Amino acid sequence: MHYRFQNHGQVFEVSIERQGYSPRGGHGPREGEVYRASVDGQTSELQVLDAQPGQLSLRFDGRPITLYWAVDGDRKWVAMDGCTFLLEKPAARPARLPDQPPGSEAVRAPMPAQVRAIQAVEGEVVEKGRTLLLLEAMKMEIRIKAPAAGRLARLLVSEGQAVEKDQLLVEIEKE
Repeated sequence: MHYRFQNHGQVFEVSIERQGYSPRGGHGPREGEVYRASVDGQTSELQVLDAQPGQLSLRFDGRPITLYWAVDGDRKWVAMDGCTFLLEKPAARPARLPDQPPGSEAVRAPMPAQVRAIQAVEGEVVEKGRTLLLLEAMKMEIRIKAPAAGRLARLLVSEGQAVEKDQLLVEIEKE
């Protein structure tokens, strides 16, 4: 199986191959099955420990992990270790959005959610990777991080506010 997914504008190539036979058959992962996964050329081994609706327990390169997932039409979300990812077909986006000034970076909501906490203030200088906001969706916490270093030019949401997918949350002026 081959997939492409996009996260914060970066496109990843994923290949997953079953490395054994499941006596139960079926199309989904089954307990005890072993897979080989390759993400952008880096290969890992996965063993299914338990598969439940919305939850998958794996041994990933010898380390146990639990993934939580949800599907809504073509949209798929996966949460692991406090990070949530929206898996979607890569979209062609314009280099600059019409409402985005030159030299700035727009930060948009990856999925419909509610703003739980704001961890930066307008005008503050932030480093790349710093958590700016915490969103909550489907009982999962989503950390919205600065995609680039710069000054937080506009903060467009408030705590408790519901946001839609692709809604502009923050604008950062690159320094």
